[in-house]
Amino acid sequence: MHLRLVALPLAETNDVAAPPRHSMVAPRGASLGAYPFAETCLVVAFAATDDLSTAQAGGRVPLAAMPDISGDDAYLVLPLRARAGLVAAFARGQEGKVAQWFDEAVVVRAELDGGRAPRLWVGAAWGAREVLDAHDGARVSLDGLGDAVRVINRLEYVEALAPGGLFDRRGVEAVTERPSYVGVARMGIDELGLGADAVEPTYVWSARDGDATRVRVALCASEDDSMTALLAPVTLFR
Repeated sequence: MHLRLVALPLAETNDVAAPPRHSMVAPRGASLGAYPFAETCLVVAFAATDDLSTAQAGGRVPLAAMPDISGDDAYLVLPLRARAGLVAAFARGQEGKVAQWFDEAVVVRAELDGGRAPRLWVGAAWGAREVLDAHDGARVSLDGLGDAVRVINRLEYVEALAPGGLFDRRGVEAVTERPSYVGVARMGIDELGLGADAVEPTYVWSARDGDATRVRVALCASEDDSMTALLAPVTLFR
């Protein structure tokens, strides 16, 4: 297989037009610096080791298994020990484990080599923790006109992650009523009479600071065990 290394991305600036006066989505910072994946679904991949030191520009990362191919060459790479327990940790609210794994996780722009021993050829890399600390995502008012849950779920990148919606009302209540939350974000689809067992699972890790609740990670796990994630996709405020 012929491989090519991805060039380092150029610094990007996204200018966001001011929303209408009564919009539920508040304006975000205009500059995203050199990080290009602020509104991109990341394919989750697990390294073949717990050592992610090779996840840097010009390096290659051996993988534990072949992940889905990212059309954006955007991957969230976690250490091997997270592979068996990532979804379970989100589902059981094990914030300590989730926080530790994301302290070590790396976002990479990379080419996927799907041979016998799958690996990523890294063009650029960012620490997941630094991304989480630097971005707030879309700011959505819970007290604005209209339905805040619908506004969140209709964000283009949220729809790309979870076509059925990231949140329902109970999920929003769960994240806004606690100082921090790790768990299910969409409990079901009430209007269709569907419970949690009938919808594709979505999970979040969030933290509340005063009247603002930052969703740090949004994770969608499909039935075939493929996973995608958004880092810092949205902040809810009153």
